Amino acid sequence: MRRTSALVIAVLLALPAFAQRAPDEDVRDRSDEYQDAYRKGYERGFERGYSKGLADGERRAVAAPAPLPPPPPPRLGPIVVINADYGSQAHRCGATRYLAKRADGKRSYSMEVTNGICGDPSPKDRKTLDVTYRCGDIEKTASAPEHRNIYLDCNG
Repeated sequence: MRRTSALVIAVLLALPAFAQRAPDEDVRDRSDEYQDAYRKGYERGFERGYSKGLADGERRAVAAPAPLPPPPPPRLGPIVVINADYGSQAHRCGATRYLAKRADGKRSYSMEVTNGICGDPSPKDRKTLDVTYRCGDIEKTASAPEHRNIYLDCNG
């Protein structure tokens, strides 16, 4: 029991020596140590986590299917006149043969719209030439009033 009492007395006498140390210094020293340790751990953990996430992503990645090739462009060809009508709402005449003879087989064709196409089907009325034609796989239309030019084009 004497030993225990002596030990307790020694501890109580030593406490003031520990208490004399400035508490702020102790906290600051530990704080800097903790901050350094935290920073180093964070950096190592970040690098480790980033590397692991990158590797997981590469491992899980599913190969994307190859994109489909674009469809082939439509085949363009020379002009082939399908239908042509000249006149007004009241009276019209067929101009298909007249226009086909001049425009078929060409890449583009231009002409003035006049009564010379198939006569004057509707005197004193304003007349138009309406044309439907093909350029390879593509069907197009064109229209022009009397005394103006009509332009048929298969260049693109």
